[in-house]
Amino acid sequence: MNTLNVASNGIPDARVTTAPSDIALSDAAERSSQIASSRSDSERIDHILITMRRALVQVEAIGPVDVELLELNSTVGLVIERVLANLMDMAFDINCHVSRECSGPTPETFSESCKGAVRCGLIDKELASELMPADGPHHVVMQLCLDTEPEQVEAVVARALSAFQKFECRAAEWAGRGNVSLTSL
Repeated sequence: MNTLNVASNGIPDARVTTAPSDIALSDAAERSSQIASSRSDSERIDHILITMRRALVQVEAIGPVDVELLELNSTVGLVIERVLANLMDMAFDINCHVSRECSGPTPETFSESCKGAVRCGLIDKELASELMPADGPHHVVMQLCLDTEPEQVEAVVARALSAFQKFECRAAEWAGRGNVSLTSL
């Protein structure tokens, strides 16, 4: 059973002090790691594509990320910035997989992974440029705009969504899963 500590000021400390009685935390972490590493490459790609597609749909559902929305709910900008960072991480994972499949070196940076994806035919140079704009990763540019030019956030998000949607479609086609829809998930 999980328990909460209560500090001397009477405020509960939300940290869990015990794990379920029959499972040590290290065993749970080890089991989770084994499950993740036992997935085939195909299953990993499926999982990444599903997660990517859901993230894209969720951000699109928010609508335009304009100044009015950002003023109404300042958290939305931070959440979308994190989603954009996660989308880049997912694209990196897929690009690395594709590079390995083509007997190429495993990329160490997102830029290298996009070059590898171009070399292997997953994406073209134009999409690679859209995924890694000259002014920096989408989530970094968005964060800077949130701080200094919130009126630019809507355009940054729109460009990022467009690039990652194209990438997701190409990756799904490459993996032979282009016909998977969210309704079947």
